[in-house]
Amino acid sequence: MNRGIRLLRRSGLLAAAAAAVLFPVLGTSATRVDAVALVSTSPADGTSVATSPTQLGVTFDAPITKDALMAVTCNGSAAAGITTRVSGDQLTLLGDVTTPLPKGQCSVFWRVQGAADPSTTTATFTFKIEQDAVTATSVDPTATTELNTAATSGIGGSSNLSGPLGLFRLVSTVAIAALFGALVLITVAWPEGVEYILTIRFLRYAWLIALVTTGLMVACLAAQSSGKGFTAALLPTNWGTLTDTTPGIAALARILLVAASGWVAVRPERVIDPATQLAALALPGVAVATLGFSRSGGDLALIGYAAGVGHAVAMAVWLGGLILLARVVLAGPGEDDLVHAVRGFSRIATPAMLVTVITGAVQLYRLDRGHLLDTTHGRLLLFKVVPVLAMVFVGVATRQFVHARLARAEAMSAPLAGRLRRAVGMEAIIGVAVLAITSWMLSTQPGNLVASGRSSNDFALQQTFRDTDGKLEAKVSVNPGKVGANEVLIEITKPTSGISALTVQFDPPKNSTASPVLMTITDFPAGVTGWYLPLDVGIPLGASGAWQVTVNLVSTDGTFSEGAIFTVLAAGDVTTNPIVPVTQPPVTSPTTTIDPAATTTVAG
Repeated sequence: MNRGIRLLRRSGLLAAAAAAVLFPVLGTSATRVDAVALVSTSPADGTSVATSPTQLGVTFDAPITKDALMAVTCNGSAAAGITTRVSGDQLTLLGDVTTPLPKGQCSVFWRVQGAADPSTTTATFTFKIEQDAVTATSVDPTATTELNTAATSGIGGSSNLSGPLGLFRLVSTVAIAALFGALVLITVAWPEGVEYILTIRFLRYAWLIALVTTGLMVACLAAQSSGKGFTAALLPTNWGTLTDTTPGIAALARILLVAASGWVAVRPERVIDPATQLAALALPGVAVATLGFSRSGGDLALIGYAAGVGHAVAMAVWLGGLILLARVVLAGPGEDDLVHAVRGFSRIATPAMLVTVITGAVQLYRLDRGHLLDTTHGRLLLFKVVPVLAMVFVGVATRQFVHARLARAEAMSAPLAGRLRRAVGMEAIIGVAVLAITSWMLSTQPGNLVASGRSSNDFALQQTFRDTDGKLEAKVSVNPGKVGANEVLIEITKPTSGISALTVQFDPPKNSTASPVLMTITDFPAGVTGWYLPLDVGIPLGASGAWQVTVNLVSTDGTFSEGAIFTVLAAGDVTTNPIVPVTQPPVTSPTTTIDPAATTTVAG
């Protein structure tokens, strides 16, 4: 028996030793973690979404390492603007979509590595985007009623045209001013100038540049007001929507007058011929005057138009004369006619300078009094004062020098011409900088530009949105209910307070290439129950047919979403078909933010 016990003990020791040797292997086998497994994707594989998602996601059942990859292709092309990262819990691979993905079929390839297992897992999922996203737009929150049409995006799939519009407006203004100011100086003090080949070239080039850039500027305005792309808006047949606003009519008149001014640019001697002098000055002069109608609305509108016209004409005489002096008159030494030209400009420059400053002060009082620091327009105006003062200082010093040195001069020597050319050239450059700031200001809104109230009674399309519990009652009115820019009035009856978010989305008809438009109200002052977006801005309805309009409201009483169909016709004749409520959930799109300060608020 003792021998058996010894055998059992010996066997136990052997078993224990074997277990000690094999335990690491067995333990490893028992706790081994398989490769991570896919749980879900966002969007779900094989599904469709209305517009580009802002984030892609792949979720797993176990943590992954940060060494992960995501690549996206849409319609066979690699998508840009995808930023890949791993969530904080390491369970989700995320792809932030910084550039909206295009309409069509998209494929997402992903590759991850488990945190507890070095093996790699890869796969692909697909989804379909039904329509292009609305391009995000930034609107000056201090703006009031008349927003610049360049601030509206998502038009016919085109990008925001505010940058090109500002550039074309600047070059067009400088070229028109150069043409008109040069003709005025030739008429008043330098009739011999029409005999110089340099003068003829200057006038023709100024006219050609004015014609081309004014046409491009009008095309930008037409593209943003008609809902068409920029290429289509290059055709004058697509400029009809500009007749809906005063600035649009002024732009159309300007391009016609600039084109007609070629009559005098080609034959500048007509400006000194008594039989044709009036017409030769009137054509470019009225073209300059249309610049005074680039902004409409507000109180004292007639005074504003008069001051705007006077400001534009005086500016053109001043700046155009400077450019002619710098580029032609003072290009080199010459006879006494050059002296007479410089003296003549000194005589007309001082009154033009005074008119420019006085009319500018009138516009400052009308548009920005009380809002110089709390609006972008006011701050730009204060910034503009600095180069204006510099231009006035240089101009006064130059005129004093001319009076002292050219009072008895009989010819323009080379040293004198060079010295004067540098002075007037500097003055002209500062003037162009001032015009650049002015062009920038036209894309912002003055603090005092407030229109009168607007009633929904004469809107072409109207619909009241109510929820089943009776806690929401909103009315959306659209006019004229046609393709192109439309004014919008939003009125909230219920709830009267506690609103934290309000959006009104316009989704285009099915099978349409038009872009959706999303209006977002971001602030809700006490007593404000309505928001008005004027026709000068207008939401761009880019196609005829049945547009789905969805109102989404978040308040202390709850969240509400109601939809309806608005029927829009290309000709502007609105149908009398009843508006049918719809239950389709709203489409999520990048927002075109319209702050209440950017609209006319209606007090309750």
